[in-house]
Amino acid sequence: MVKDELIIKLIEELDLKRPKYEKLQRYYEGDHEILHEKAKVDETRADERAYFNYCRKVVQNYTGYLLGKPINYSSKSDNKDFLDTIDLYFSNWEKEHNISLKQLTEVFGTAFEVSYVNKDAEFQCAYFSPLEMIVLHDGTIDKNVSVAVRKYKIAYDDSTYVDVWDNEHLTTYKLEDNELELIEQKRHFFSRCPVVEVPNNDLKKSAFDDIIKIVDMYNSINSTAANEILDHRHAYLVIENADLDIEEATKMKQNGIILTPAGSKVYWAVKDINGEFVKGMLKDWQDEIYIQTNTVNLNENFQSNTSGVSIRLKLQELENLSAIKESIFEKALKKRLKFFCEWLKLAKNKDWDYRDIAISFVRNVPVDEVSIANMVRDLQGILPNEELVSWLPRVNNPSASIQKLKDEQDALGLNNLDEMLKKKNGVSNEQNE
Repeated sequence: MVKDELIIKLIEELDLKRPKYEKLQRYYEGDHEILHEKAKVDETRADERAYFNYCRKVVQNYTGYLLGKPINYSSKSDNKDFLDTIDLYFSNWEKEHNISLKQLTEVFGTAFEVSYVNKDAEFQCAYFSPLEMIVLHDGTIDKNVSVAVRKYKIAYDDSTYVDVWDNEHLTTYKLEDNELELIEQKRHFFSRCPVVEVPNNDLKKSAFDDIIKIVDMYNSINSTAANEILDHRHAYLVIENADLDIEEATKMKQNGIILTPAGSKVYWAVKDINGEFVKGMLKDWQDEIYIQTNTVNLNENFQSNTSGVSIRLKLQELENLSAIKESIFEKALKKRLKFFCEWLKLAKNKDWDYRDIAISFVRNVPVDEVSIANMVRDLQGILPNEELVSWLPRVNNPSASIQKLKDEQDALGLNNLDEMLKKKNGVSNEQNE
C-alpha cells in the first residue's frame, strides 16, 4: 500500500502543474488570451474580439491523419482465434477510445490509459488527462508506472476523491484539508500497476505549444483590422469653422447627423493604410502556423484532381512527424495487449503471447487503390497474405477477410481467386442471356 505522504506529494505536484495544462485546454476549446484583454478606454468605439482556433485544427489534423482509419491487427503465427478474440472484446470501444486518447496527448503533451475489468467482467480501458492524473515511474529502462494518482470530483458532490493504483491494489480515498480518508481498497486484476503513460513526443509537448504566441498575434491583428473597419477609424471626421463641444459632437455621432453653422466645412481625413501590407502580414503569420506544426493548408495548396501520391509528397513533413507519433502510440498499444493477455489467461484460460500480434496504422489520406491492389497481387507468394491484405485501405480485419475468401472458395469448389471471379462472371453472363 502506498504511503499517504507520497500520495499527498504527488497531489501537490499535480496541483502545481495544473495551470499549465488548463491554459492548453483553454486554447484548444477556443478560450484565447484576446478574449480576456482589458476593454478599450473609449466605450463608444468598437471592441470586437476575433479568435482563430488553429490549436484545435492542429490537434484534429494530427489525430485524424494517424487514427482516422481503424488500426489493423495481424498474427505472426497466423493465430486466427487470437485475432477474433481481440476483435470481440475491442471492437465496441477501441476506435473511439484511441481517438480520444490521442487527442489528449496532442492537447496536453501526455495522457494516461488505465486497463480495468468493467461491470460485465470484460477487459476495457479508460483514459485520463494530466489535469487529473499524475504517475510515478519505477526507474527501470522500461519506465513502467509503479504508482498512479487521480484526483477528481463527482457531479453534485462537494467532496474531493483520490484513486491510487499501485502494483497490487486500487485504493479510493476522500481528500479533505490535505488529509486522506480511506474509503475502499481492492486488488486489481493485473500483475503490476495497470496504468500506462502515453506521451505525444520525447518532450511531452503539446501539438500547438509552439504556435500559441503566433495565434495570439494573428488574433490581435485581425481584431484590430475589424475594429478599424467597424469604427471607420481609418478616417477621421474634420469639421472646420464650427464651435462644437464634446457633448454636442457626441450627440451628433449618436444621432447620425451633423449640424454646423454656415461657412463650416466637413470632410474626412483618411489614414494612409497599406491594405496589401496587412494582408501579406496575416498571410505570413498563417503560413508560419502551418510551418511550425508541419501541416499543410489543404484549402490553398491542393486541387481537386491532385493524386494520392502528390498529396503524400506535400505531406512528407507531417508523415515524418506522424511516424514518430505512431511508434510511441504503438508501444502503448503493445502494453494494452499485454494487460489484455493477462486477463485472458485468468478469466478465459487462454494463454497467448501479446508479442505475436503485429500492429499496422493506415493513414487517413486519399490513396491510389488500384496501384495498391496491383502491388498486393504482384507480391503474392513473396509476403504472407495476411500482411498483404492489411495494406488494403478498406480492410479493417485482414484475418477475417482472408477467412471469408476461403469460405467462398470452398463453397464454389475453387482453388484461387481468379477461378472464383471467372465462375461468378460466367454465372452473371448466363443470367443476363
